[in-house]
Amino acid sequence: MRVLVTGGHGFIGRRIMPLLADYEVMSLVRTVRPDQPGIRTVAGDITQDGSWQKEIEDFAPECCIHLAWDGLPDYSLSCCRANLDGNVALLETLVRAEVRCVVVAGSCWEYGSIVGAVEEEATPVDCSLFAATKHAVRKMFEGVSLDAGFDYRWARIFFAYGPGQRSASLIPYLNASFTGNTEPILRDPSVVQDFVHVDDVARGLLMLMQCQTSSGIYNLGSGQPTSVSEIANRVAQYHGQSLPFEFVESGTGLWADISRTSLVTGWRPEIGIADGIEMTLHELDQKA
Repeated sequence: MRVLVTGGHGFIGRRIMPLLADYEVMSLVRTVRPDQPGIRTVAGDITQDGSWQKEIEDFAPECCIHLAWDGLPDYSLSCCRANLDGNVALLETLVRAEVRCVVVAGSCWEYGSIVGAVEEEATPVDCSLFAATKHAVRKMFEGVSLDAGFDYRWARIFFAYGPGQRSASLIPYLNASFTGNTEPILRDPSVVQDFVHVDDVARGLLMLMQCQTSSGIYNLGSGQPTSVSEIANRVAQYHGQSLPFEFVESGTGLWADISRTSLVTGWRPEIGIADGIEMTLHELDQKA
């Protein structure tokens, strides 16, 4: 089967590419790197017209795993507009290529300020501009898929962490603080989030592509709330330092109800938070 991957050099993309060894793969990336043998790599930016469109049409992918979103963590109007236009261009290209299935990386931010376990049918509350743009993209995929006759699986990814995260992300930031003997500044240590290891996310996206299911939204998260203060304590413990929080607080936040995803794919996260943090910090140690 021919599979197109956008954003294959990104945080999640780098973890999913090795899982596609049994497929014929085209990777659409902004800059070609000679580190993916056996993969047809095409240079292109979905926010800019270019030869990538014709190359995708010629490749005629049967499935697409769409991870690309330009500019993060820039959530400005101009960046959201560019990504909205880019997704229109990609969608038009996929329709011309007669794709059969598209798996798209959505975000838990689409739920807005909902608190607690969240199901896919939940009505979003107080969405940000970024979330509203993601909603607009999803509705485009929904409408076009009905007309063009392909399936789409919209994966709402919760707080993915692991090797390759941006340095400003929570765990790399805490690691830098403790290794540099500085006290981390945390805006709200009691807030809870659904931390899911990037390897579990990659496996979930692959299983969404492989399964036989209807179009729609599917949560990819651990299904468990974990406070920021607990994460900070675990990172401090890894470095043999005193715990910054004597009492692990648990405040408000949201986490995934993964019942639907588990039912249709058989997927469940395999890497617990303790092992996941240790794996992430070990990799950071190796790169130091």
